[in-house]
Amino acid sequence: MRILFVVSTLKHSGPTNQLLNIINNLDRNIFEPHLITLSPEPQHNSRWKDYESAGVNLYSLNLSRIKGMFLASSTLKSLIKEIQPDLIHTQGIRADSLASSIAGSIPWVMTSRNFPPEDYISKFGRIKGALMVKQHFSAMKKCHNLVSCSKTIQAQLKSVGIESDAIQNGVKDFVESSQAPSVLQEYEKPVYISVGSLIPRKNMELLIDAFNRLPNKSAGSLIILGDGPLKNDLQVKAGPNVGLLGNVSNVNEYLAASDYFVSTSLSEGLPNTVLEALSAGLPVILSDIDSHQEIAQESKQACQLFSLDSGTLHLKQKLSQAPIDFDENSKKEARRLATEVFSAKQMSEKYQELYRKILEAQ
Repeated sequence: MRILFVVSTLKHSGPTNQLLNIINNLDRNIFEPHLITLSPEPQHNSRWKDYESAGVNLYSLNLSRIKGMFLASSTLKSLIKEIQPDLIHTQGIRADSLASSIAGSIPWVMTSRNFPPEDYISKFGRIKGALMVKQHFSAMKKCHNLVSCSKTIQAQLKSVGIESDAIQNGVKDFVESSQAPSVLQEYEKPVYISVGSLIPRKNMELLIDAFNRLPNKSAGSLIILGDGPLKNDLQVKAGPNVGLLGNVSNVNEYLAASDYFVSTSLSEGLPNTVLEALSAGLPVILSDIDSHQEIAQESKQACQLFSLDSGTLHLKQKLSQAPIDFDENSKKEARRLATEVFSAKQMSEKYQELYRKILEAQ
């Protein structure tokens, strides 16, 4: 069975990592993966070579967003005709929208990795964001095989009249690191770590404010990995025990050398960063948004929630109590969640079952 995946680019991101998890666990005796990107790859931070190493047949339309408006549909249709896939699988607003107009008789699966109103309006502004929401919802309504990456997204889409199946995101087995990044030697234990873009939705300002309010004797250090438009503002707020270290290529090494993971996000699908932290054996402290509750309900021993409505108060309590609330069993439980509940292999197998079901019904 020839499966054609269509995405905007293979920029290093949660959705790109999740798609690679699906592909890496495909039964190659049954499924032959092909993948088309719509735009040129970013000069840095691309996973194109990782997909190449995974044995994926790669193609790129290599169109800028402006050229794509005029040429993407016809060029993509021509390449699909050349590849002759048995099934098309898309993710992302551009790929989803194109597929909704050209998939035709070819079975089409779409994965929704966000709830558009929560994501697009905060990222692109009220007017452009609202237009993008309308565009993406329109594409979703045309897809008969829509998959949500979490039960949270499934429920949110259902609230606006869009039905989907839920296949929860998964995480690959953690590869142990033998050496901690040297920069971490500068930071006092325990080390709290957060990973994500420095944008309003990730709400890193709340995390820094809460950490700055901890008593000095129990503070430890806070490490934030990621970059974005808020970096300068956050650096101004950061106390002496807070390090904003930007984008790094060895996130796993930082996770392995840390003690606790924290996410203060206002909205998520089913966050890749949290799953990776659990896989590294890190207990997690999470904001009480629905997708975090979806993870935390699987184990209170490895996951603690704090109320966003309380401002810094509840988060500060959870940070200061982490050495008491979490122990060695919490770390084992975190790994169990990653391997037994949110494993990449199980996620991929569910997609493969869906592919077979769709194709057998043809």
